[in-house]
Amino acid sequence: MKKEASGGKSYPRDILEHYRFRAIELYNKRKKINDIADFFGVHRCAVSHWITAYKRHGRKALKSKKAKGAKYKISKEELKEVISILNDDATIYDFETPLWTCKRVQQIIFKKFNKKIHTTNIMRLFKKLKFSPQKPERFAFQKDRKEVRKWLKQEWPKINEHRRKWRAMLYFQDESGVSLTPVLGRTWAPKGKTPKIMVTGSRGGLCVTSAISPAGKMVFRIEKKKVNADKHIEFLKKIIKQHPKRKIIVIEDSSPVHKSKKVDKFVEQNKTKFAIYRLPSYSPELNPDEHVWKYLKAYQLRSHQARNTKELKKLVKRKMS
Repeated sequence: MKKEASGGKSYPRDILEHYRFRAIELYNKRKKINDIADFFGVHRCAVSHWITAYKRHGRKALKSKKAKGAKYKISKEELKEVISILNDDATIYDFETPLWTCKRVQQIIFKKFNKKIHTTNIMRLFKKLKFSPQKPERFAFQKDRKEVRKWLKQEWPKINEHRRKWRAMLYFQDESGVSLTPVLGRTWAPKGKTPKIMVTGSRGGLCVTSAISPAGKMVFRIEKKKVNADKHIEFLKKIIKQHPKRKIIVIEDSSPVHKSKKVDKFVEQNKTKFAIYRLPSYSPELNPDEHVWKYLKAYQLRSHQARNTKELKKLVKRKMS
């Protein structure tokens, strides 16, 4: 950035700052203002202004200040309304998808306030407001929020009371698929030269079952076949085997496999030392075991180099252990 110092002349801000400090040094050595101005090629009024500022406020008054930049075209009240709109689904404002882009915000500002703002300036405004482009979490259409609130208010206290009376081990259980196609992370590379990472072109993957306790204890198994009622019961027995002298409470989702008659019969046969509670449908956020899968796929297996399911199985087993 440059700033004008005298008729028609302009200097970079750091150069002007240096001139101001040198001018004060020369002034303190009893040099005349006109001579100082001629030496630096600036107007004598500029030198007089520097000296006055120095006498009143010291050296800090001579330091360069960052330019404030142009004012935004929208007012504070209008900006508040824009931020409020961003909390809504974009489809409410007749856009095809629910996501907000700078282009869409530009259109909303023009429609609401009849003001044209370039998308680059909208991006700068977002950065100033500490907004960032983020990948949203999935949220199922079928999710019943009332059912979730009811579960938290009624069922969760009931589970806690049951655990306390039994002095039981509590586990959250879930299954997940792990793909041969890895989640790719980020890497440094020159601009405009997208790096390439070798990964397998084969399709396939594994199914992994795990259960985690609030204290962080985990039981897991890599499934050889698709999980059905019998396989699920086998895993529940695996949890029980880990704690032969403890009673067990398991919280799991409401998938058809978990709610099968075979599973219900197994629970009934072991009801003196084993109990199952089920989460509301489409509510993964209530299950801490979901974090196990997110961490495994997004971090532990990020950009993995397994070429087949055999290699993937070894890798998953090592990362989960």
